[in-house]
Amino acid sequence: MKTLVAGFGNILLGDDGFGVEVLRRFEARGVPKSVDVVEVGIGGFDFVLKLMDGYEQAIVVDLVRRGGTPGTVTTFTPCEADTTLRAGDRIDPHIAEPSRAMKLARHLNVLPASILIVGCEPASCEVGIGLSPQVAAGVELALEAIDSVIAPCLSKS
Repeated sequence: MKTLVAGFGNILLGDDGFGVEVLRRFEARGVPKSVDVVEVGIGGFDFVLKLMDGYEQAIVVDLVRRGGTPGTVTTFTPCEADTTLRAGDRIDPHIAEPSRAMKLARHLNVLPASILIVGCEPASCEVGIGLSPQVAAGVELALEAIDSVIAPCLSKS
């Protein structure tokens, strides 16, 4: 199964660099042939452009604010409202929220049917380089979540 793993975030805003750090660690371990990676950073259009290469599934790694304890890693599929453009929605190339990128990708008919969000609750997104200890501890949990999704696909190849 052709899979795209995308890391969103801004490394200059503390914990907002979570998705980028997870992606860097994922790549450092070696990436299976059926998996591509894209460090989106703060440019959501890079994610959409990469999806144009055609993927069966996408894994999006980013911070999520769900009211949990900082460092808590959750995985979930986006709801339809997070991936569907509605009348009046604007696509702003300067805003890299994954939901906006997914809405554009669906509108362009390049969004895979299978999407998983791997998110981590932030402690601080203040200006500064480096993750808080809580969020840094969540990086390994995020890698385990990614592995659990791609491992069954690799055994079918």
